[in-house]
Amino acid sequence: MDMQTVFILLVLGHLCTVILIIAYKHKQVKDPAVSTFYAAKWLQAATWILMSVPTITDHILLLAFANILLLLGVSLETKALLTVVGGFDATARLFYNYFTIVSIFAYCGILVFYNTEGLRITVVSLSIAVFLIPPVRRMIALPRRSALRLITGYMYLVILIGLLCRTILSLVPMFPVSMFEPGLYQNLSFLTLYLIMMLGNTGFVLLSKERADRQLLKLASYDDLTGALNRRSFTLKAQKLLEAKDRKSPASFILLDIDHFKQINDGYGHDAGDRVLENIAFIVSSILETSSLFGRFGGDEFAILLPEAGVEESDAVAEQVRRSVESLEIRYGLKASTISMGIVTVPSDREIPLEELYTTSDMALYRAKQLGRNRAARVDIPWG
Repeated sequence: MDMQTVFILLVLGHLCTVILIIAYKHKQVKDPAVSTFYAAKWLQAATWILMSVPTITDHILLLAFANILLLLGVSLETKALLTVVGGFDATARLFYNYFTIVSIFAYCGILVFYNTEGLRITVVSLSIAVFLIPPVRRMIALPRRSALRLITGYMYLVILIGLLCRTILSLVPMFPVSMFEPGLYQNLSFLTLYLIMMLGNTGFVLLSKERADRQLLKLASYDDLTGALNRRSFTLKAQKLLEAKDRKSPASFILLDIDHFKQINDGYGHDAGDRVLENIAFIVSSILETSSLFGRFGGDEFAILLPEAGVEESDAVAEQVRRSVESLEIRYGLKASTISMGIVTVPSDREIPLEELYTTSDMALYRAKQLGRNRAARVDIPWG
């Protein structure tokens, strides 16, 4: 297959991706990662259109323009990929912006001062390899990564290693390297380009879908304001923990709400009330261990499940939470907020429906309020 045919096929591949993205973006909420990937595909399609010109090597400005578009396109594509896997922060933005400029100037410098195909290949291959390092590192090294991220990361790693090998080979005088001359190197280059295009398109789509699924799951499971589990998710997870057959420790359930919360909303506005909820939720979350559950049941009412805590342990946690909230400094001229809590402990050899556990802890919470608020009270379950 001749060089121009391969380049045209690459153009068609990128244009098909552009068409699919246009269809996806129609009437959808704007996604920066998708928009960036969309721009990258246009730039790469333009690159291969220019590269398909039979006499491009004789036109230094056209060759420079084509490779500048390629470097810009790869930079944008790897930015989009890094955004999807959650690693595109301010530092990454600066890195990509500066390195893109450096790679473009390096390529133009080669064209002006020492124009050989080997050095051109060196600059482009090394630049693309460096662009790939942040997303590859993120996908492989990130803790609790998914199988999709791990496999995609290793596939990109193979391509990255191939690009580094291509960089080294292009510097060896005895090894002929040329994308415009038939031979083994040309065939391997075209194969690599196809792999990069297919992996880039498919990988980005699948990783975007995985991110969207994760966001939908979060929206369905967590409270938007406080980040705590919503009531439905808390109930499902708590019931599963309480019904576990291998449960060998007591479990404690804590129901809490904010003292005089209505007065905060009425006196300072609902925005102030929201800030109080956010701050208290943050305090509780920072105190609890990862095995514990924390959920918002509605309004200013929250629930905590300590799956391996008896009476003493749950009392200690409740007191730590109470003291931390009491000392919390909140803006808007508010006095320190306080909370009241109701605690119930279930022995390891007993089972109780979560709804009954909630009702009993609500009785304990009512007792705490009767005793003067800003405290925890306990009610024992009347076992039959």
